Amino acid sequence: MIMRLRQPNRRRFRSPIRERMKRQREYYYASFTVMVVKIVLFIFLCILFSVALRLFHYRFQTATPPIRYAIPTIIAICAVVLAYFIYKNIKDIREISKERRQSPPPR
Repeated sequence: MIMRLRQPNRRRFRSPIRERMKRQREYYYASFTVMVVKIVLFIFLCILFSVALRLFHYRFQTATPPIRYAIPTIIAICAVVLAYFIYKNIKDIREISKERRQSPPPR
């Protein structure tokens, strides 16, 4: 009677080192994707600020200045806050990238 050689089932074996590297890579890609979405939103807010400023300045001349410039000011504040978060995201991506370069590759 001849026994067949069985191939090892590697689907069940998961190396913790590979899993950690995979998680770090996925987090890096997710951070990069979120940053791109934030940049697109920031560009949209800048365009909206420009349009709102022109619209409220020329269209509503009879209203008082605080009322005329309230919405453009709110949009500008949101754009500044979003720019801060983009800056933080860029720093985070640089830090993750530096960690990925310094860590040795899994064997």
